[in-house]
Amino acid sequence: MKPLTKAEEQVMLVVWDLGQGFLKDIMEHIPEPKPHSNTVATLLKILIEKEFVEYEVQGRNNLYKPRVSKAAYGQKSVNQLVKGYFEGSPAKLVSQFVSDNKLSQEELQKLLEQIKNAQNNQ
Repeated sequence: MKPLTKAEEQVMLVVWDLGQGFLKDIMEHIPEPKPHSNTVATLLKILIEKEFVEYEVQGRNNLYKPRVSKAAYGQKSVNQLVKGYFEGSPAKLVSQFVSDNKLSQEELQKLLEQIKNAQNNQ
């Protein structure tokens, strides 16, 4: 799976949220400042080439649908982040969140419970 540029990711976020849509639908949901519709059409073409989006011709328009789920792309992105910035250690990523006070006590408790449950299921 190839990485997405920021502009491609912005379009993909809309396609994922919509589930499917025509160019006009996608344009309506892109946040301001909106790029020109020709730019979005070009980005959709690139996303098709990268195999993130597929389309179905309906009359004179294309109905765009995601081929890659948001969860699958997110998982790959997180794995790349951990590998590139945290020496391949998910624990170092979590530790960074703890150091930056980005996790509440409740969230930490839930993580500990998940870890215990995962260990019990193995």
